[in-house]
Amino acid sequence: MNDIEAVISQLERQRQAIDNALAALRDISGISGGASRTAGQSGPGAPRKRVLTPAGRRRIAEAARRRWAEKRAAEAGQLQAKAVKKAPRKSQISAAGRKRLAEAMRKRWALKRAAQGQSPAKKVAGKKSATKKAASKQAG
Repeated sequence: MNDIEAVISQLERQRQAIDNALAALRDISGISGGASRTAGQSGPGAPRKRVLTPAGRRRIAEAARRRWAEKRAAEAGQLQAKAVKKAPRKSQISAAGRKRLAEAMRKRWALKRAAQGQSPAKKVAGKKSATKKAASKQAG
């Protein structure tokens, strides 16, 4: 029992020392003791709760709305500018122009095949003819 009472008295002394140190620090910095007070306490030393008037709240809310509106408008302007920059105009080609391009490509490929010694017939890559398939089956 004596051990428990000794521990209790030591803790109370430490608590008193801590309270004294906090009070000294508050006196130095000019902070009132409101931080250590409970919310239910009131009296001459209790800190007063600051109340904002409804007119003050309205002014603050309006200012916040104006700031957000300006920010949104600025962002919308930036997005529109980006959208205008990123949207290249598509050129339209007429049917006659498309035919001319197709014919020019056919001629170009025909010349390339002729230079390589290939026939102008279409070749499908990756497909084997029936005779090659049969030959590979017999070999394998």
